[in-house]
Amino acid sequence: MKDFCARVTPWGTIQTGSQFAVLSKFEQNAVLAHERGHLHHKHVRTRLLWIATLRAFFQTEKFFALCDAQEFEADQYAKACGYGPGLVTYLLTHCPGGRPSISKRLRALHG
Repeated sequence: MKDFCARVTPWGTIQTGSQFAVLSKFEQNAVLAHERGHLHHKHVRTRLLWIATLRAFFQTEKFFALCDAQEFEADQYAKACGYGPGLVTYLLTHCPGGRPSISKRLRALHG
């Protein structure tokens, strides 16, 4: 099994990895809500368009800013669905980091 928690696939499904199984139900529901947020906002399609048109390679800072904004948007979706506390718990105890930083994501969830 793959060593990741969960992700959205290009064909519009949510795939879970080996790290998902160690989460509590509380955290699993929050992570799934976050991934559903990516689906709801069609984030994969947007990222693929950036890659297919090579913008992601020539405008990397803008691409990274887009990815950060999408993570914040998916977090807010999970929060709006009532899974904010579970997402906070996940970020504090299991999230390996990345972009945007955990501290920025936590501030956005509390703000």
